[in-house]
Amino acid sequence: MNEALRNFWYAVEHSAALATTPRQVALLGDTYILYRDGSGAPQASLDRCPHRGASFKMGWVESGCLRCPYHGWSFDSQGRCIRIPADQPGVPIPARARLHMLPAVESSGFLWIFPGDPAKADPSLIPSFPELGSPGWRAVSGEYLWQANFSRVVESGLDTSHAPFVHKPFFVNRDDAAVLPYEVAEESGSVSCLVKTKPPQRLGLLKYIVKRDRDYSSSRLTGYFPNVNRIAIDFNWKGYQYIYFASNIPINDRQTLTKWIGVRNFLPQPWADGNSIKNTVDTYLEDQAVVETQEKSFSWERGQRDMLLSSDQLILAYRKRMAALLASA
Repeated sequence: MNEALRNFWYAVEHSAALATTPRQVALLGDTYILYRDGSGAPQASLDRCPHRGASFKMGWVESGCLRCPYHGWSFDSQGRCIRIPADQPGVPIPARARLHMLPAVESSGFLWIFPGDPAKADPSLIPSFPELGSPGWRAVSGEYLWQANFSRVVESGLDTSHAPFVHKPFFVNRDDAAVLPYEVAEESGSVSCLVKTKPPQRLGLLKYIVKRDRDYSSSRLTGYFPNVNRIAIDFNWKGYQYIYFASNIPINDRQTLTKWIGVRNFLPQPWADGNSIKNTVDTYLEDQAVVETQEKSFSWERGQRDMLLSSDQLILAYRKRMAALLASA
């Protein structure tokens, strides 16, 4: 795993998933523990007690401190051990009895950690998700696992030409798959483009909310470095949109865990959530079938055998920027 990849923020868990019990997460070949301190703020450390190397997965939080399930050592939000139950009163606690803490932030519906140099952990680099929690938007969420390198997963969300071939229920006419010219917008933390396509078939609840055929639908595809996708689908009907925001977490070189949130500004009733989740999961399963057949290496590495075309220019922009960011890290 490229060590320079550690100098980025990673959304590793949904905010709602971290309550009173510590949560274990895997990232870049390491295992971390998340918990909330006495003020409710998220904290993160390597999941390894300095005493005997036990995991905190079965531990607990007591008076805002993390307790080890093996011998009950207690650690404050700075990672300092403040109690060793086996020691007699007055015995000094060793200075090395502390956790390796990481910067942790709660934002955009996720818990973010920075596994690299803390001096580079600027929270302003975390991408925003303004629609989440805003009036008129209904959210659903989930997760799924890929046997694939995370860069390949990100690129599946930046791909402008695969839909008629991979997502068959919605795109039935494979002979009408030409991609209209588009421009790539590059910012310091992202690449994006607006793509207009033939509208998908009106299946499921779409049959009831979109009342007529349209000339096109559009999608704003965004890749935030290194591993976040945002796909904003505009149905070109009464302003209805569905926005998919996903963190593709690199567990290791060959496995990726995606934590996602989707918001819609139509059918805000809870009974419609199942349809949104089903459409998102069905899309994942269709993408998974092809993405997991690709090489497990990082897509931007030299020597790749991929042959990119004009319709792949957003993917090319992502690869070039990632290679440059890692080289300068």
